Amino acid sequence: MRIIKKIINSFWHSFHGLRYAYKREFSFQIEIWAGLVLVAVGYVAWPLRTYEFLFLVFSYIFILALELFNTALEQSLERLLPEAHDLFGRSKDIASASVLMGIIFAGVVVCAIFVSHFIL
Repeated sequence: MRIIKKIINSFWHSFHGLRYAYKREFSFQIEIWAGLVLVAVGYVAWPLRTYEFLFLVFSYIFILALELFNTALEQSLERLLPEAHDLFGRSKDIASASVLMGIIFAGVVVCAIFVSHFIL
């Protein structure tokens, strides 16, 4: 019974973190809605193959996960040292670059799906 309670608590904390990020992080809100629209349009407009749809969904979830890590790192660094510091600034830039890499990956997935459906 303790294990089940621990698992439920873990899910509760995870959902609380998602809710917090959605309410307080504008970039997370944009990524949530842009990704949902992208996946919905892709699924309805193209009829995607199963693996294409899974790649699209994975790339979307990957972006959201990277944004959550980026947000957690930024908030931790701001808590540790509220005044500006060059190393912290670079760390935040690098974390932000990871989100950009996720977005580029999603773009490649979308382009590959587009090419396979409309050009090849």
